[in-house]
Amino acid sequence: MRFWLFLLLSLWPATRCLAAQRVPATAAPPALLLRDTTQTYQLSPLLELLPDPPGAPLSLAQVLSAPYASRFRRSPELIPNTAGSHTYWVRWQLGNALDTRTQWVLSMRAFLTSFDLFTVDKRGRVVRAQHLDPDYTWAALHALPGRRFNIALTLPSGQLRTFYLHSAGSIYNFQICERTQLLQLFREGDVWETLFFGTFLVLVVYNLLLFLAIRDRTYLYYVLYASSFALLQAQATGYLRQWLAPILAAPALTSQHIDLLEGLLLGATLFTGILTVRSFLETGRLAPRLDRALRVVAYFTPLPLLAAFVPYDWSGWLAPLVALAVSAALLAAGIAVTLTGYRPARYYMAGWTLVLLAVIAFYLRTLRLLPVSFFTEYGIRVTSALDVILLSLGLADRINVARRERQLAQEATIAALREKDDVREQATRELTRHAAQLQHAYQELQTSLQTTDKLQSLDELKTRFFTNISHELRTPLTLILAPLEQLVADTRADHPAAAEYELMHHQARRLLQLVNQLLDVARLEAGQLRLRAVPTDLHRFVRTHTAAFSSLAASRGLHLLIEADGPAVEAWVEPDQLEKILGNLLSNALKFTPASGTVRVRLYADGQEAVLQVQDTGPGIAPGHLGRIFERFQQADDSLTRPYGGSGVGLALVKELVQLHQGQVRVQSTLGQGTTFEVRLRLGCAHLTPEQMAQPTAAEVPATTALAERPGPTERSARTAADTSGSRPLVLIVEDHPDMRQYLRTCLAADYRVLLAPDGPAGLAAAHTHNPDLVVSDLMMPGLDGLGLCERLKADEATSHIPVVLLTARTTDESRLAGLELGADDYLTKPFRPVELRARVRNLIQQRQLLRRRFGQEMTLQPRDIAITSVDAHFLTRALEVVEAHLADPDFSVDQFADALHLSRMQLHRKLKALADQPATEFIRTVRLRRAAQLLAATAGNVGEVCYQVGFQHLSYFTKCFRELYGYPPSEHAARQAALTE
Repeated sequence: MRFWLFLLLSLWPATRCLAAQRVPATAAPPALLLRDTTQTYQLSPLLELLPDPPGAPLSLAQVLSAPYASRFRRSPELIPNTAGSHTYWVRWQLGNALDTRTQWVLSMRAFLTSFDLFTVDKRGRVVRAQHLDPDYTWAALHALPGRRFNIALTLPSGQLRTFYLHSAGSIYNFQICERTQLLQLFREGDVWETLFFGTFLVLVVYNLLLFLAIRDRTYLYYVLYASSFALLQAQATGYLRQWLAPILAAPALTSQHIDLLEGLLLGATLFTGILTVRSFLETGRLAPRLDRALRVVAYFTPLPLLAAFVPYDWSGWLAPLVALAVSAALLAAGIAVTLTGYRPARYYMAGWTLVLLAVIAFYLRTLRLLPVSFFTEYGIRVTSALDVILLSLGLADRINVARRERQLAQEATIAALREKDDVREQATRELTRHAAQLQHAYQELQTSLQTTDKLQSLDELKTRFFTNISHELRTPLTLILAPLEQLVADTRADHPAAAEYELMHHQARRLLQLVNQLLDVARLEAGQLRLRAVPTDLHRFVRTHTAAFSSLAASRGLHLLIEADGPAVEAWVEPDQLEKILGNLLSNALKFTPASGTVRVRLYADGQEAVLQVQDTGPGIAPGHLGRIFERFQQADDSLTRPYGGSGVGLALVKELVQLHQGQVRVQSTLGQGTTFEVRLRLGCAHLTPEQMAQPTAAEVPATTALAERPGPTERSARTAADTSGSRPLVLIVEDHPDMRQYLRTCLAADYRVLLAPDGPAGLAAAHTHNPDLVVSDLMMPGLDGLGLCERLKADEATSHIPVVLLTARTTDESRLAGLELGADDYLTKPFRPVELRARVRNLIQQRQLLRRRFGQEMTLQPRDIAITSVDAHFLTRALEVVEAHLADPDFSVDQFADALHLSRMQLHRKLKALADQPATEFIRTVRLRRAAQLLAATAGNVGEVCYQVGFQHLSYFTKCFRELYGYPPSEHAARQAALTE
């Protein structure tokens, strides 16, 4: 870079000389004829220049003489640049092609200190001579109100006038246009300048508000820096001078005043810029040495003020040198902080790099090494504005960085603890990712095999059919199995009907097993059965579940052998599904093995697989049937006279479940010798996706509550005649099946008062009317089903405290989770055992009674210090707030209390009795007494004052109630509390 700059500096004088030789001298300048009042004429390309000899300025008479008139030369630049200490004569010629009354104005974008302007006619006579100086009044330099110098010209119609301007070297950027047109240009320029300065005003106000909000001095420094820079730009563009001129019209602003003002604004900008950068970049922390250097440089920022008192040759360099030195120091600080990785420093470096390029271009133009252009004249202004905006963005990013650093500091400790786990889990995540990709590819392949939407609809219809059928079958099975279990349990072994009861119970359980298998097959076919594997000890599992078939084997005269004594084998399986696999294989083996035969179960590890074998000594399977043995409803002997029964579903279910575990099942058989089924399951969990692995907390589904809503229409409900006493808990049964409804009443009537409802709306109405202690509801009901009933009960504050038990024939996790997420307290699958139903109902009611006592104590100990985690707790908090709001009102009644909570008096009584174990009147009195105890302990007044503060009208009654609650009179409370504290 320095090489090219040196080469440019070396070649520039030669190019200037060559350019001067190519431009010929002229005795008379080319004339510019003014014809259009709507056009802006650029005069700069037509200007001719004549430099004064050193030390001997030329007079106008000399310039008009032939020897010097022929020496004028046109500048090779579009905008002549003669900046320096030498003086020049500038010449141009104008002609007015319009009426004499047309007012033409000369607009000068030049940096002139003082100059002489002469108007000469075609005979060489001086028509007008003007000596203009910036120290003159504002009106002398501004024919129109504007920020640039503009002078009115006198141009007679049809005549040429030659103008001679004598001044020190400058940039001659002259324009001529009609007065109205120039005024319009001024106004258009004011619009853009308004946007420019308006942006600065918004940034200043925004960051000032940030400073007032977070008290970070960086934003205050930025406000001062942006304000100083905006005022400096206002002075550079002439606006500040335009604003101050009417105020300081007498005496006028002199050039020394302007220099002082510019020096003050430049020094303020540099000083506040250093403060902003030091605070923004945190140089004291990230670059201590450069921070000390910036402090030293800050002492030199007032030097631009001296420019008003030194000669022009020095003043033109003093302020720029100080600005360049400060810029270099700030740039060095930005580079050093950027290298530390501090992210906001990038905004700072981007802005200062642009500013530095603009400053270099400006001073190269000053040295006449670059031509005058928009970037050389306005680059510093534009890039400085961009720098201010980027610095504002950096301040915003600084907040994000600070927030991120705090977050990283908090996460550092956790990251250190998790570092070891991350290394160990990396391999697992990779294997899981590959398994997920393979599973995804398999799913895409399966999807592509679905030829038509009709088949998909058929599968869905078939699944719904099996689901509904299973529900319809499970309900009568419940009514069969539950009484049979009760009969078996209550019948002595020597009873004549005991064997028949056992047989009926066994066949009912067999029927339930067939229903479950059909439902599982349908769900597998529809892809709705999902694997939920957990790590399982296969040795223990196989021994335990095989031992359950020992009695059956002994009753048939079979030998059941278990060979699972080797090293422990652990695999990820779903125990329920593995139990179905082993149970079906053992049932088949025991069923087809003749008496005195042997059934052998073996388990061992073969590499990365667990092998489970079930071998029997039965008749075997013909080779023609082996290939189709795992097909649905397929049987090795399908004749009407076959000796063994079966549905042909068990082995098909075994194959589907094994494949769901990504395992394999095989069969080997020899006629007359027996059959061996072999199941191979992969060890570990690398072949499973995260969705197929059950989480430890998967069964712990928290109950949630919805927003309160009003109950629907009520219907009639019948109260059971079993017990009309109010001493026992009340249970509401909502069931659309009449037999099931009566059976549930029979199961619970011995221990509870029972209320029956035939459907969801009637149950909802009964819950609001009778406020039961527990609700038992069927899931599938017409109209309002069990889920909707549960949601409405839990969403209403009047009934949200009532426990809900859902009964359903659906066994899927999705249906169970749906009920629990809506707030159900328990979930019971049909068919169920009556003992289990009674146990769950009893536990829920006991838990609710314990919770009621806890709420009653907690809500009265500290009325304002209670953790709210549910709708019920939220209701109690609202109740406390209402009572405390009327604490000093002795006439505050229960009716007012109920109205404030939008409940009836009876609903409020039942709600408080159910949650806090207190009626409304006692609840209000207890809150008053607890608050009185707090006031007495804090010595907020004597006993009489506190009595009236908490709403008691009679001191004697207050003392009586206080003694009943605490066991001593209120006058002793403060002393007792002080003794406990000590």
